[in-house]
Order: sequence, then structure tokens, then C-alpha cells
Amino acid sequence: MSANPHPRVLVCGASGRLGQLLVPRLLARQARPRVFVRQAATAQALWGDTVEVAQGSFEDAAALSQSLVGIERLFLLSPITPALAEQQLRVIEAARAAGVQHIVKLSGSDWTIDPPGRSLSGDAHGRIEEGLQASGISHTVLRPNAWMQVGLSRIAADLRSGDVLRSQHLGAGVSYLDARDIADVAVEALLNPEAAQQRLGAPGPWVLTGSQALRPQKLAEIASRLLGRPITAAAPVSAAADPFIAQVHGEFFALMRAGHAAAVTATVRQVLGREPRTVEGFLAEELGALAVAA
Repeated sequence: MSANPHPRVLVCGASGRLGQLLVPRLLARQARPRVFVRQAATAQALWGDTVEVAQGSFEDAAALSQSLVGIERLFLLSPITPALAEQQLRVIEAARAAGVQHIVKLSGSDWTIDPPGRSLSGDAHGRIEEGLQASGISHTVLRPNAWMQVGLSRIAADLRSGDVLRSQHLGAGVSYLDARDIADVAVEALLNPEAAQQRLGAPGPWVLTGSQALRPQKLAEIASRLLGRPITAAAPVSAAADPFIAQVHGEFFALMRAGHAAAVTATVRQVLGREPRTVEGFLAEELGALAVAA
């Protein structure tokens, strides 16, 4: 792989939750990010002229090929849809044709992929990982556990209107991971993968988790302490409206309730040289305004 200290990096999914964290981190490390987005105006509103913008979609072969011209590293991320595997495999083939040197794929949680056959999205990510391996391109696969920004951000909304914290995994712990830690690890995987891999030792996907698994009842205790009032945990009352997403989420939650999301790894600490951000710290940020109001 090229030792270029300022590589050109194409970021797919740049306007999403993780992409918006990743792009400024790449800029801070003096990489040269190019963002692949459906609407150029969205990228320009986020970053102005600090990044190159490539407009297009995974279905547009010409736009995809053009976006990869001169690119050395690729960050591969896209939303969970029925076409996830086909879309990302198309990107990998285009990257191979363009001579991309290294791909970092944001995959599914480890427990959705292995063993196969129990998660639609996990199976799709598994297919993509196999295609990435077969491509011959140097790559790093990131398998992050449940994100705090997805699983825990709803807590503040719940507690604005009551004292009940809603959770889909009552009785089971989850080692929630801050998306900012995912972005920090992704930067290392993009810009310094050999050194990070040496720190990890064994090859294979990087399984990312928080430092401890917490049950919803413990989350309620933390929220109670932060807010100074009693908080309890209970099951939610609504589900996703889209049938495909409802099935995907249903599979996730069933696996969580069975305890599969409770594993803890040292990967974040090994790659970054520090401990992952904590659930308590994240909830303190999320609930800060409520605590002041109380």
C-alpha cells in the first residue's frame, strides 16, 4: 500500500450519522476526503469547499466509476436495504477496477453475521465481506456493536415526557458503543491500517464494543442518578412501519434479548490506545438539558 501521508479517501455514506463524524476527522489528519452523495447540495451545506464532492448513486455505474478516479482508500457504508449486498458488491468491483489500494467496510454487528442465517442484514453483510475477501483488495472490516447514538438517544426523548426508559432488550445486557469511537477507529483503519493491525495481532474483522454490557435496569439507574428522580425501564410500544426494516429490527432485538450483544472486546482500546467512551458519559450529554431543567 502507498505510504502517502495525505491519501485521497472516498467516503460513501458521508452525509449520514457516522459519515458526518468521519469526514472532519479525516480532514484533521490531513487526508483528502472525497464524499460520494446523492445530492451535492447536502455535502456543500455540511462541509463547504473543504472536501471534494462526487454526486451519484451506487446504481449509476458512470458516476460511481468517476467518483473513484484517483482514490487510494475507500470507506464503504450504506443504509440497510434489500439491495445492500448487490450495491456494495458493485462498489467493490468498481474499486478493484479503479485500483483502490485499501477498503474499510463498516459491516454489521458480529452477532448478526456469525453464525449466518439469523439476520437479514447480517447475512447481507456476510456476503459483502466474502466478496471483499475475493476481490484481492487490501481491506479492513469493522463490526461495531449496538450504537449509543441509535439505541440510547431515544432515552432523552422518553424522559422528557415521563419517567420510563423504553428498551427492546429487558433483562439482557448490551455493550453499547459510541459512534465517535467507531469514527476514530475507522480513521486508523483508513490511514494507518498496518500499524493498527499489528496492535491487534490476529487477522480478521475488527469487532468493536463498549467496555461493559449494561442491562436496561442499569441504564435506568444511571438516568435516575443523572436526573435526580426515579426512572424505571419498560418495553417499547411501537415498531418500524416499513415491513423490511421491521423484520430487520425484530431480528436484532431477538438476538439482543438472547444475550448475543453482551460480548466485550478490547479492540477499541488496542487500536486507539484509550478506553471506549462510556454509557454514563454519553447519557450525561444526552440528559444534560433535562437535568438543568429539573
